[in-house]
Amino acid sequence: MIRMNKLPAGTFNHLRLNETEVDYEPGRPEIIEISDNAELEFDKEGDKQILINVPDNRNITVSMAYDFEGTLNARTDINLGKGSGLKIIQANVSESSGRLINRVSGKVGDRAELEIIQMFPDSGIVYSDLTADLAGDGSSADISCAYFTGGDGILDMNYVVNHYGRMSNSRIHASGALADKAYKTFRGTIDFKTGSSGSKGDEREKVILLDEGVINRSIPLILCTEEDVEGAHGAAIGSLDEDIMFYLKSRGISPEEAKRLVIFGMFESLLMQAGNESLGSKVQKCLQKIRM
Repeated sequence: MIRMNKLPAGTFNHLRLNETEVDYEPGRPEIIEISDNAELEFDKEGDKQILINVPDNRNITVSMAYDFEGTLNARTDINLGKGSGLKIIQANVSESSGRLINRVSGKVGDRAELEIIQMFPDSGIVYSDLTADLAGDGSSADISCAYFTGGDGILDMNYVVNHYGRMSNSRIHASGALADKAYKTFRGTIDFKTGSSGSKGDEREKVILLDEGVINRSIPLILCTEEDVEGAHGAAIGSLDEDIMFYLKSRGISPEEAKRLVIFGMFESLLMQAGNESLGSKVQKCLQKIRM
């Protein structure tokens, strides 16, 4: 059993949302060590541990494509040296109804910059857990996620940024759509620790509910034990605007195609931001196969 996606503050015990238990017994992982640019593709089930160490004043980009059957348990541990930069792109491009257990943990040093882009098109069951510790002064974490979950799919996410360093900055932005009988949980926490004076954090989620049978749970949190900080958080949840749907229908676009355009739009900006043509084409292929 894997226990993951734990909220730093157990405020939702009555809703049973403080953490998630995944019925899976991990084995001995294959260890992959990275200190330079890399493109990884995981096409088999099993256990993986990715160790990323970025030396001082170095910038690298690592992309990870998950294309597998069965259960893939992937854990990524990150250490960023002073003045370094790391861009990680993770995309579940599996066309099977597999199960992805994706965990990321990172420590960010002085003036280091961590950027993480995650894309989850319609693909089975996904558990995603991400924690970034802004340990250094002037460190930053920019986390972006786009998702679509349909059918009987499950998407369970947890993002935590801990501000330890002074003048540290964080951004957590997620956007997605749910259809059919999909079940989605989003937990997002920005935690300003004592000593993180002058730090700023912003957390947002936008969710479009395409069908009445979906279940959506959004939990944005800000925790603070430091006075001189700025934090903002919020969630926007709604269905497709009727005026927009009427306009599209008048232009000969069916309701199914209109929903598809909305979903594509949520991924488009992240695909451009990722800047990885090969991985982007795989994501687009998954999106094109979505049935509304």
